[in-house]
Amino acid sequence: MFKTFSNLSRKADRYGDLHFLSFYGSTLSRLAYLDDNKFYQNYVSIMGPVIHEKILTAINSVSSDNLQALLDDQTLYGLTGGADDIFSQYEYKYQDKNFLDFVRLKMPQNINIINGESNAKRQFVVQGASPADSTVRYISIGWSNYGEVYVVADKRMPNTILVVFRGTYSAKTAGLYSKPTSIVPLTVCTNKQGEKQQFLYGIFKTTAELIHTIIEATRFLAYDFLGARDANSVKIITAGHSLGGAMCTNFAYLWMNVKKTAPYTDAPYNVLADNIVCLSYGSPRCMSSDVAKKFCSFVAENKILYLRVTTRGDPVPGLPPKTGFQHPCSQEKEMRKKISEDCNNLLNVKSTEHVFYDKDLDCQNYKTRAYLPAIPAHTFYLDILFMRALDIGKFLAGVGISKEVLRTDKGSTVCRLILGENNNYKTIFFDVNEARKAPTNLDGQLEEEIGQEKGIQMTEIKSDVVPGEVIEETKTESIELPKIPNVDPTSVSSEQVLAGGFGGKVAEDIRMTAKAFNLFIIAMKPIIDDNKCPQKGETIDSPFDNNIMPELSCFGGDMAGLAATGGRRTKKRKSIYNIKYTRKNKKGSKKINRKTKKHITRY
Repeated sequence: MFKTFSNLSRKADRYGDLHFLSFYGSTLSRLAYLDDNKFYQNYVSIMGPVIHEKILTAINSVSSDNLQALLDDQTLYGLTGGADDIFSQYEYKYQDKNFLDFVRLKMPQNINIINGESNAKRQFVVQGASPADSTVRYISIGWSNYGEVYVVADKRMPNTILVVFRGTYSAKTAGLYSKPTSIVPLTVCTNKQGEKQQFLYGIFKTTAELIHTIIEATRFLAYDFLGARDANSVKIITAGHSLGGAMCTNFAYLWMNVKKTAPYTDAPYNVLADNIVCLSYGSPRCMSSDVAKKFCSFVAENKILYLRVTTRGDPVPGLPPKTGFQHPCSQEKEMRKKISEDCNNLLNVKSTEHVFYDKDLDCQNYKTRAYLPAIPAHTFYLDILFMRALDIGKFLAGVGISKEVLRTDKGSTVCRLILGENNNYKTIFFDVNEARKAPTNLDGQLEEEIGQEKGIQMTEIKSDVVPGEVIEETKTESIELPKIPNVDPTSVSSEQVLAGGFGGKVAEDIRMTAKAFNLFIIAMKPIIDDNKCPQKGETIDSPFDNNIMPELSCFGGDMAGLAATGGRRTKKRKSIYNIKYTRKNKKGSKKINRKTKKHITRY
């Protein structure tokens, strides 16, 4: 370790420059590592009983036009010491402001127990109530390249939607930022202003390729479940750890483009707020210097409320090297103070609780002394443990069982949608090529060659495997970055032949319209197996037509309007969606599906 004189002379703070919103986001980011077998159960066990409903209500109360209010803990949570202050015995003072002492409230202790990171017994200090039935609904989006994004609506927070990205949970996802093509930022496009939009391509592509599906899930939950009708009334909080931190950062950047692009400026999408909250934990660098500066300009304009949290000694935020990459606002001293929270690693592997809860987090908003990198530091964020979220040994060795949705026999990417509520689950699978303007099996080719080199088994996880358990493998490999695969140039666009299939325009799911998404929801089938997160299922005939949504991955580029049409279909498909889609009243209208002979309700 290297110490500076100023660091040696400063006394450590119990919490330091830290907001409760950061702890809330760390909790959400840890939940994203759970699959659908545990996600809903753990969410409702934490949000309410552990993180009190009063806190959730307070976060919800903040308007999207005043997101900075989320950082005023004393005012937001009513930490006045008065009769209405239920946390008055569990507060601390920092720079003459009151903050929630979440450790004395036993929040991280109970959360780590619920998530299976600790074997201790739960102890509640100020216990809240569990949510009533039909209070929480979520949609998970998982596909063959990544799994998964959780879009969550909670009626206790009717003006908030959560979009939470899973982090680096497998060797395959680690490859998104450890490939040789990650050495320098790759160009997605050059926009109308002549600006190159450059990113850590593997992560950006994964964020953008199903961006319309994510938007539609958000729109559906806000409009159909929360009942939002007023423009700009539902703010989005997006969060993620590791890879998830990079993806939520990319998503927040793309959101600035989404809300300037028709039809996302009109109803029903206009209920979703223009401004966004982005909470990133242990993220690798994912943007070029120019894009990072553009992102920071949105932060300065209060369009993005951005907090970047790091644990001292975590090596992942130092990846990839600074060869054109940059964290947003990291090079601007005053802006860095507004967004950065750099905190101690209090991991204690020798105790049953695994955390030094009595030690100081000492979060600071400036660069402190240098710490030797240590992978275990990546598994600790603000007293929330991520140890069981990632098998470090297999992560380093680059081996393991694929946890993503399996591809079709022809190598096409498959997307799985799961809708969960009250521990009831429904799902549907579709071929992502059907949602693209033009099909491509590039991902399957890359995966096959990389999988052969790295020993990644693209097989289904058996349903009797308990989520979170370490799966024993017989195959081990030494650490070695994959070679750039040889790709058939005729199977992909000329732009994507760059760098062995990396770089160039992203093949987005532009046929995912509100109509198509709603029809997918209607056609979902109940999951009756014990395993609520199947890796494969029958891909149905799609409801997509030639209506397309605008491309969003080129910020400031040419956008195809909703009225534009795609290429002619070369194959006529049978469809279960043989009834014209119409939006009726809230109860919907019943029609007969000619294939199943069953009544279905159209919304």
